Amino acid sequence: MTELTTLAKDATNDEIKAVLDRDGGCILEGLVPVETCDALMAELRPQIDAAPWNNASGKEDKAFFGVKTKRFHGVASMSPLAQALYAHPRLLELANDVLRRGEQCRDIRLSTIELMVLGDGQGNQMLHRDFDSWPYIEVAHPDVRLFSANIALCDFTADNGATVVVPGSHLWPPDRQAKPEETCLAVMKKGSALLYTGHVIHGGGENRTPDIRTGFYIGYIPSWLRGLENHQVTNDMATLRKLDARTQRLFDMQDEGFVLIV
Repeated sequence: MTELTTLAKDATNDEIKAVLDRDGGCILEGLVPVETCDALMAELRPQIDAAPWNNASGKEDKAFFGVKTKRFHGVASMSPLAQALYAHPRLLELANDVLRRGEQCRDIRLSTIELMVLGDGQGNQMLHRDFDSWPYIEVAHPDVRLFSANIALCDFTADNGATVVVPGSHLWPPDRQAKPEETCLAVMKKGSALLYTGHVIHGGGENRTPDIRTGFYIGYIPSWLRGLENHQVTNDMATLRKLDARTQRLFDMQDEGFVLIV
């Protein structure tokens, strides 16, 4: 099994981008204070506990969505503290730096925010590339990148479902399959983040513990690309209207040229 590079929280953007270019992903230590993670989980836990397992809209695809997994969208409305993660200054800085290398990217947007909870007995998720959600874009717009962060709201371990990642797979042809020895686990402490591009192969790990494993996923995209989540539908509009203008732009609530996007 190979290893994923782990960088200290004070790593420079250039250092992070160099690893992303080489491996497609890395772990950034201590991005979010543990106290913030605990406070967020305290707000979210009642909603997590109240939801059934396999609650996703595509739940018939058990290989992808799982049978002991809970997924939540509209997270901005679930907890005001979520803004500390999806609008984290360091993540916005990195997303701008990574995505705006492309000549056509004027600004960044949120594709989706997803709270992912793996329960005891959840097996390995099928390996996949997130950018496959936009199958017809690559040829016309080769500079497009999806920049993602999966923030650990608890310790991610080899036993509780740490994400399986295939370093370097973002450079592979589409039909190449990963061998077991080419995979690694994104083991990291609470508050650390797995950073990766949309072309790297990955999947949720197996949870062999009695506890839940909770990750906070954020996907950033170029402003012209349609996101996977309609935030004005999944969130309470009153919540979004209270956000500052810069954060509202992440949710596509702004005047984009001649079209008012609400």
